[in-house]
Amino acid sequence: MPNCPRCDQEMDEASRFCKHCGHPTEAAAAARDSDDDTLILRLFDERPEEALSRRATLWLLDPDGERVSRTAELRDEITVIGRHPDCTILLPSSTVSRRHAQVRRDGGRYFLSDLNSTNGTLLNREPVLGDELLHDRDEIGIGIYRLIFRYS
Repeated sequence: MPNCPRCDQEMDEASRFCKHCGHPTEAAAAARDSDDDTLILRLFDERPEEALSRRATLWLLDPDGERVSRTAELRDEITVIGRHPDCTILLPSSTVSRRHAQVRRDGGRYFLSDLNSTNGTLLNREPVLGDELLHDRDEIGIGIYRLIFRYS
């Protein structure tokens, strides 16, 4: 397995991002270089120093994973994701539990945790066990949905 050029941790070759620091893998770079019209990859090129202030956002990708279908700014201390209408982020699918996962803000850091969902929650294609620290560009898998955590 290759090591991440940014954090030198072991990386999964099939993953588009390092699960430790969120750095794009060679597969993501190759996709970006081969298709400049792909919205999601152009948005990944945004530099944090270009943002006016730091804010956390979740990007919900469309089913083919090529475009951002909607965004949600994480303003609350706890953001609940699930299929119940009372959830902060509603994902209407039978593959999503009523209260599936949550993102918790602790100071300037954000943590993802599974809420004992039926199908589990993935962070960079790995199962979420306990509280997982989120990094900019982390990929979150909830049922049939893929979300990208942005912190800029």
